Amino acid sequence: MTATDKLLMQLSNLDALPGQETQVQQALQKTIQGPVKKDTFGNLYFGDLATKKKKIALYAHMDEVGFFVHRITDDGFVYFYPIGGWWGHVVLGQQVRATCRKNGTVLEGIVGTLPKSSHKMTEVVPLSELYIDFGVHSKTELEAAGLQIGDMILPNTLAKKSFNQKKIIGKALDDRVACTIMAQVKNQVDTKTIEVIGVGTVQEEAGTRGSKVAAAQVDADINIVIDVANGKDTPRAAEMPNRIQGNGPGLVLADKTALGNMKLLDYCREVAEKNHLPWQYDLLGGGGTDAGSVQLFAGKPTLVFCVPVRYCHSWNSMVEISDVEATIELLSAVIRSFDEGGAELEQF
Repeated sequence: MTATDKLLMQLSNLDALPGQETQVQQALQKTIQGPVKKDTFGNLYFGDLATKKKKIALYAHMDEVGFFVHRITDDGFVYFYPIGGWWGHVVLGQQVRATCRKNGTVLEGIVGTLPKSSHKMTEVVPLSELYIDFGVHSKTELEAAGLQIGDMILPNTLAKKSFNQKKIIGKALDDRVACTIMAQVKNQVDTKTIEVIGVGTVQEEAGTRGSKVAAAQVDADINIVIDVANGKDTPRAAEMPNRIQGNGPGLVLADKTALGNMKLLDYCREVAEKNHLPWQYDLLGGGGTDAGSVQLFAGKPTLVFCVPVRYCHSWNSMVEISDVEATIELLSAVIRSFDEGGAELEQF
């Protein structure tokens, strides 16, 4: 197992609901070498923010979609509130784990609903009608264990490799894939003329909130946001398959919050081709990223690198290991090219 595989699987297994990202914050602080700053909102900055050098920022959000405890009934059933986009039909019957912020205790349970006779089998049960059964008899039992309103609830999933060792399956690959890439680039690339700032943002899944704060703290000359999106290379996923696993990172033309800087996109494409690295064009027509917040802070050149991931926002997602490695290689090559004078940051 490579260092990249190991780190990604470690991060996938951590729990970090928007606003409760402590586990991932601590893991990245232990993993990424060099100076680190944490702001009052929870964003992390790896690198020298006060440098006089030109700055390239790599953004990766640390949070994941999930739920928090909304109500506990007297007989011990827990109703929950979703954070981020969830499809109801991937939730029912799944195993979850709740982390008690009071004492760190982890409670495992199962998502249930009313008897099936209360619903048509062709309909998706609304999330508001689902509850979690922790196998207890009363609210008092859960409270004694430490559970309280607002505690995070996430899929009870452990990362693993596919049988052919080419893919990693796990939860929260949105956006632990990006956290892994950002960490590896920060640790592997040694620059002299520019400063690379790795930015771990919070609360992206709750409306790209952390990046609104982070952009002003970093004020980079070039911003690269690393994210993932559902691959369209599975049966009936799209009329024209795109965002294909194994074809490398996508250079994003646009998403719903930002337009990619085309000069920067073309430069990254040229670096990829020069170094014989895979890449593909991408367009995120259905969602936004931290790029919208970052780009609008000062209008600096901004581009999204998008890694194809299947089954995002579900209990188990899937990423091609070669795509993760290719993204690390391409970002490293782009940064080295800037550092060696291959292009002036001002030209974008």
